[in-house]
Amino acid sequence: MQQIRLTKTTELEKVLSYLKNKYRLLSEAEIIKLALSEKYDKEIEPIENEQKLRKAYRHLMKEGKKIGIRLMKQKGLDPKKVTEQQFYDLFLGTHKHN
Repeated sequence: MQQIRLTKTTELEKVLSYLKNKYRLLSEAEIIKLALSEKYDKEIEPIENEQKLRKAYRHLMKEGKKIGIRLMKQKGLDPKKVTEQQFYDLFLGTHKHN
């Protein structure tokens, strides 16, 4: 197991003193591990959320395309030949897409 040595500065002492009062049952080493873990979670969470959102977006786009193709076929349109304007006219009524 590797060890990390820290020099206790006055700033570090203040932080540890505050956290010792908050987490009375934890040792200084456990408090430092907890603080680093929380910092890591705060840094990595936005990245993970963005990745999940991108994955969901790709899935919705893929499924939306499948539904659109199925609806066009039900209406008798060839999905390879239909124009964007025909699609909007057919499914959105009088709405004109520019």
